[in-house]
Amino acid sequence: MTEAVGTSGGLLSECGLPSSQMMKLLSADFTTTDDVKDMKPSELSQATGLSLKECVEVLRTASNSHHPSPVDMLQIYQEGSELPQIVTFCKALDTLLGGGIPLQAITEVSGMPGVGKTQVCLQACVSVQLPKSVGGVGGEAVYVDTEGSFTVKRLKDMASCAVHHVGTIGGVAEDVSGFTIESIMKGVHYFRCQNCVEVLAVVKNIPKLMLVHPNIRLLVLDSVSFHFRHDFPDARDRAKLLRTVTKELIQPAVTHKMAVLVTNHMTTNVKEKGSATLVPALGETWGHCPTLRLNLSWCGPTRVAALTKAPHCQNSSAYFQVSIGGLRDVSDNTQPSTAGNLQHEPLNKKRKIVESNDR
Repeated sequence: MTEAVGTSGGLLSECGLPSSQMMKLLSADFTTTDDVKDMKPSELSQATGLSLKECVEVLRTASNSHHPSPVDMLQIYQEGSELPQIVTFCKALDTLLGGGIPLQAITEVSGMPGVGKTQVCLQACVSVQLPKSVGGVGGEAVYVDTEGSFTVKRLKDMASCAVHHVGTIGGVAEDVSGFTIESIMKGVHYFRCQNCVEVLAVVKNIPKLMLVHPNIRLLVLDSVSFHFRHDFPDARDRAKLLRTVTKELIQPAVTHKMAVLVTNHMTTNVKEKGSATLVPALGETWGHCPTLRLNLSWCGPTRVAALTKAPHCQNSSAYFQVSIGGLRDVSDNTQPSTAGNLQHEPLNKKRKIVESNDR
């Protein structure tokens, strides 16, 4: 079985379009077929000033210029199995995720305030920098903060514990002296965004940022819902912009083998007969965008993570705790009585950093 994947877009100037149309397209910064391939005629018309009829012809011509080449499933499988994952320092949570936070995917973490969404993001920023010699990714992180919840001290605390832990791992053949608190802090590139326009600008600029920092392997958006819920009360406008943001998030994730980690708020979904439940915000349109959906909640005094959407492992739950050093497992004697009902998928890969977490 094969799957067609698009090649990089060609130049619109080579598609044989009339010069009058090309002038308007270039003036609006549309230069390649990839720039227009996902647009509707009405959207292209508004952006360029071309008539709807002209836009239909432009989109048809651009679409015909693509010549996708097939990729066999064995190649895709082999490439996917070779990709590392970002461990969380919590065995139960890593097992739940099938080994950790996956690259080339969007992972959503939702939950009520104070349940640990930002803590998961901070831990990921540290964990993505774990040296490859101990099973890490050896990358850097971009943190897009929309709420002001990022805390430098918490990042430093987690970094300190991670450095100490890596330093105590036995049998490491390669030198890990470069993995320091300073290197971790330097490896997190922080952006504070005050509105949706700034969020979109940062996300669209990721490919350019990677020219300067080619080792970026994690993009954190904390949170995706804060500005979109307040700046766009109209559901249709919000859905349209969310599709644009999703496209801009998944492109660098796939192209540069990055992990995208986003947080989301909870909202009340009122059903028939007055019943109501808490669900992740932004509605069904956004619900199709993340590859994985992880919902955090409380079970008494204990935090629990529920995997509600994943293409590679079954939906289940896992307990975890937030310590000074970051995410950790919950000891058996502090787990709720329902812990025996939790089902976990076995890890396909064992990492030194995970195996030695209890040392």
